[in-house]
Order: sequence, then structure tokens, then C-alpha cells
Amino acid sequence: MKIGFIGAGKVGSAFGRYLYEKGFKITGYFSRTQDSAREAAEFTSSNVLSIKELVEASNYIFVTTPDGVISEIWENLKKFNIKGKKIFHMSGCLSSDVFIGSRDLGVDSYSLHPLYPFTDKNCFDKLNKVIFSLEGENIEDIKEFLDKAELKYFILSKKDKAKYHAAAVFASNYLVVLSKITKSLLLDCGINEEFIIDAIYPLMEGALLNIKEKGIEDALTGPIVRGDHKTINMHLESLREYKDIYKKLGLVALEIERGKIPDAEKAKKLDEIEFLLRSE
Repeated sequence: MKIGFIGAGKVGSAFGRYLYEKGFKITGYFSRTQDSAREAAEFTSSNVLSIKELVEASNYIFVTTPDGVISEIWENLKKFNIKGKKIFHMSGCLSSDVFIGSRDLGVDSYSLHPLYPFTDKNCFDKLNKVIFSLEGENIEDIKEFLDKAELKYFILSKKDKAKYHAAAVFASNYLVVLSKITKSLLLDCGINEEFIIDAIYPLMEGALLNIKEKGIEDALTGPIVRGDHKTINMHLESLREYKDIYKKLGLVALEIERGKIPDAEKAKKLDEIEFLLRSE
């Protein structure tokens, strides 16, 4: 298998290096900027290529550009002899349908997306532990590639791609958003900004550790778990800008706690909390 990349950003560079470390031949990179292509090529002991050269040298082609450019790249690829090639993109939201007409051209097309926040190209050594989603036709034809790459993956339906990507945004991007909300509230309380990360990181780290060790539903702690409606009410009275977010997230936490089939006394307390969370 000879693998070429169109797009030399963080994802393309990191995944290319990951595959290189697994013993794959990386033919090279095409990018709109020569500097980024050269940097990615050096990082993977490969070459800077034109699209034509990349198509001729590769039987596996990964399009690792921003989502809005994938269709444009595909139109360019169709100008060349790509029959028999395996074409991938690594978008979380788009399906392989973005490769319009691929079957008519004798091309197998796929979307392969890692559930991981790429901050730079050096995260390639973390990908062994990452779960990938895979979508496309004739997946059995790339089984050898998947096995050699030692990818942990699950097969995703095309119709579920957007929902799947929304789930990833909740887990990653919105964790940062919750951190921002926490920071804002703590600054309002007069805490020095230099202490913020040290103050909230143990809380978030502890929650993630609980999720890993106990599972999501059993990781929940706090006033809803205790059935403490008085504390919830005090929280709501103290909040202004973020009250609606607190209520919506609280209702999800309440759903988790009700799923544990509380006794009559606990159920009554949870009813009182639900009244507070649903009130205007």
C-alpha cells in the first residue's frame, strides 16, 4: 500500500506519521502551500508532490483538507486516472457521499475520522489509543490496511455522521466551553486568574477518571445525586447569564439519577429539583 496525502495540516501530518511508524510507505503530500507540504513530507520521510504525481504514486489517497475544500479536491482528482484507488477523507461531519460518482469511476471511497482533538502534528503517538469511525462501501477491501494500521474503529452509517460529529463536539469543544463558563464565574467571585486552571483542572480530571473507572452514569456527583434541592435553588438564585445552561444540563443529570431507580424519599427530592429546573 502506497499512501498519499492531499492536505498537510495537523491531521494529515500526524496521521501520515502514524502510518509511517506502522511501516506504511508514504508517497508524499500535496498542499496549496509548498512550505506546509515540505514540512509534512520531511516529518514522514516522503516527498512534495503535485496532485498528478500523487495520484500516479499512490493507491490510497487521503484528503485531509478542511471540509469545505473536499469537494473541490475531488473534482480535481476526477481529471486523472483514479480507477482502482481507495479515496478517504477524515471529516467528522461529511460522509463518503462527498465523493460524488466514485463508484462509476471504479473508486472505493470512505470517511475515516479519529475521535481526538488534534492540537499539533506531534500527537501521532497518541493515535494507538484513539477510536476511529469508519464509513463507506466495500470496507472488507481495506481490512488489510486497517489491520496493519492497528486502528480501533467502529462502522458508522452515513445518516448518522452529523449526529456522531455533534456528539464529538459535546465531548471535546464544549468541555472547553464549560471551562470558560467556570472561569467566568470564578473570576466574578474574585479568584485570581492565575489560579483558575489549577482550581478547575482537578475537578475535571477527577470527573474524567470517574467516567473511565465507573462508567458515565456512575460518575455523577454533586447536589442532584444527593437530592439537595436547597443547594440547587441557591445556585439558580446566584446565576444570571448562565442560568439556562445550568438548568438544561441539570435536567440531563436528573435523568441520569432517575435511571438508578431511587427510593420514594429520594424520588420526592428529585421531583422538587425538577420543579426548580423547569421553572421560569
